[in-house]
Amino acid sequence: MPCFSFVNMNAIVLPAIEAKLNDLCIAIAANAEVLSARDRAEAFLADENAVGLYREVIMMGRSLEQREREGAEITNSEVRSYEELQGKADAHDGIRAFSEAQQVLQGVANLVNGFVSKTLEKGRVPTNEEVFGGGGCGEGCGCH
Repeated sequence: MPCFSFVNMNAIVLPAIEAKLNDLCIAIAANAEVLSARDRAEAFLADENAVGLYREVIMMGRSLEQREREGAEITNSEVRSYEELQGKADAHDGIRAFSEAQQVLQGVANLVNGFVSKTLEKGRVPTNEEVFGGGGCGEGCGCH
């Protein structure tokens, strides 16, 4: 079964693109590093204590950021509490493994999205430099 679905595509182009995308999805799903990252993410999600700690850090961080944007004063005690909680999360093996897994999975998504987007933009297969080379204004960033 394909990993996607096309709607209203040209029937002549569809089979070739669909087959290649399906091959890509199969390759991604079978990749050892991706499988390992998924396993680590699943292990984290199964650990209620780790998920709770992770959520607590996220919620406290968001709350402090929101209050700061609103001009509220953040006390040293609040900052210390957040830093202690963040330190506890940083030291948690499950949370560290989850963060590393997220980086792997996001890296694969960025790689695929970068090449597909640049291919559509350029009308040809782009080079690594065109996709990820330190672009800024004037260097294919799309802002012009």
